[in-house]
Parts: sequence; C-alpha cells; structure tokens
Amino acid sequence: MRKRNVKRFNKEKIMMLASSLLIVAACGLTGYYVSEKEKGDLESQVVDFSELENPVKTETAEDIGAVLDKDLDADPFFAETGGNSVINPDKNKTISENNADTASSETEEKKQEQEETEDEGKQEQQEAQETASQSVASYAFMEDDGMGWPVPGNVILNYSMDKTIYFSTLSQYKYNPAIVISANEGDAVSACASGKVTAIGESEEIGNFLKMDLGNGYEMILGQLQEISVSEGEILERGQVVGKVAAPTKYYSLEGTNVYLKITKSDIPLNPMSLLD
Repeated sequence: MRKRNVKRFNKEKIMMLASSLLIVAACGLTGYYVSEKEKGDLESQVVDFSELENPVKTETAEDIGAVLDKDLDADPFFAETGGNSVINPDKNKTISENNADTASSETEEKKQEQEETEDEGKQEQQEAQETASQSVASYAFMEDDGMGWPVPGNVILNYSMDKTIYFSTLSQYKYNPAIVISANEGDAVSACASGKVTAIGESEEIGNFLKMDLGNGYEMILGQLQEISVSEGEILERGQVVGKVAAPTKYYSLEGTNVYLKITKSDIPLNPMSLLD
C-alpha cells in the first residue's frame, strides 16, 4: 500500500515537472518573438540622415507658373486672352463685347422708344391741329348767317343800350344788353348758332346759364336754364338742344318764365333781334 502511494506521488511529480518545462519553453518562445518584433519596429523607425546631404530641389515661381499654364492650357473650358477679358467658349464673345452689345441694344431700344414717342406726339399734335381747324371752320359765325331762336316766344324785354327801359319786378328803369323771351317752364332750349361751350355757371340774376364762342369774336349767353345737357369744351351745332327752361329768378318774377339771350362781338353787346331769323 505504501509503495503504491509512493509510486503515484512520483508519477504526479514527473507530470508537474513536465508541465513546468512546457510553460517555461512557451514563455521563452513568446519572449523571443516579442523581442524580434520590437527589433524590427526599431529598425523601421531609423532615419537615414544621409538623404539630408542631398538638398531637395525647390520649385521656383517659373516652375509653378509653367505647371499652372500647362494645367490651364489643358482645360478646354478656360483660356486666357491678351487683354483683361475672358473668352466665353459657349458664345465666342468677350465679356466686354457682350457688355458693348448689351449697351448698344439698350441704346437702340431707347432710341426706338424715343422715336415712337416723338411720332405719337407729332400725330397727336397733328390730330389736335386738325380738330382745332375743323372746329374753327365749323363755327366761324358771320352776321349774314343769321341765328335761330332759342325758344319760340314773344320778346317781353327788348335790347336797349341807348336808353333805359322799365323792369317791372325791379320797379326801375335800366339798360338792357340782352333780350328776354317769354317761354314755358320745361320747354327745350336750343343753341342759336354753331359754336363751342366755353362756360357753364350760375348767376343770381339770370340763374343757370351757358356761354358759347361762335367764332370771329362773337359770343352768346343763354340764361334762365335748367337740366343743362352739354358740357364745357363741347362743340355744338345750330339748333342743338342745350337744356330746358327753368322757373324765373327773383329778378324776373313779374315778367314770368323766360329765356335770357345776350350776343356780343369783341365784348360789345349787340341787338339779338338784328341777327335772329
């Protein structure tokens, strides 16, 4: 029994010794491997100072310029001209030429617009002159032409500038530079002659009125009107309706409803009866 135990102990001792030898051998191999690897790393990190004895060639500005020129010449989309402009290969024009073309185009457009404006102005002026000449020709009144009555009716107050006549409503005698024609309220009132309406207004004495230029220095005033249907600047023909008869003002309340008619030449009153047909 004792011998068996001793034999087993020896066997275990031998196994432990073998295991220890294997461990020592493994550690030795590992250390050798690590040492060799570190040695290789150190050799790779050694700097060869001998290369410093041969100076590196420094690139000059000319060399850099040559490289840039070579690169630029090789680029098909970029080229340098002899001036300050850059060629646009797509349009084959320089920027300065493009600017010049644009300026020239704008100048041509402005010139064309100016010419069109001038032509329009000349045309408008010509039309205005033609209209004015036609207007003047259409109402150049002459005494031989005569005048139509503004309303059918009797004269209740005659023209009188050489002596005074009696005004019933005013209860006084005074000069009368016009005639007063009896009419019915609401009757149509017509222009006595062709002419241009120069004024439309209201007076305390003759109520609503209109003034016309008949041409050749003749002018006409129609008073005691309502519902005037024409406007200032309008060209009227003889017999054209201009409004209606209004109720009389307080200056003619006793005389009754009427139309006031005054004719002047060069601002001098004329007797309308000498011109009315």
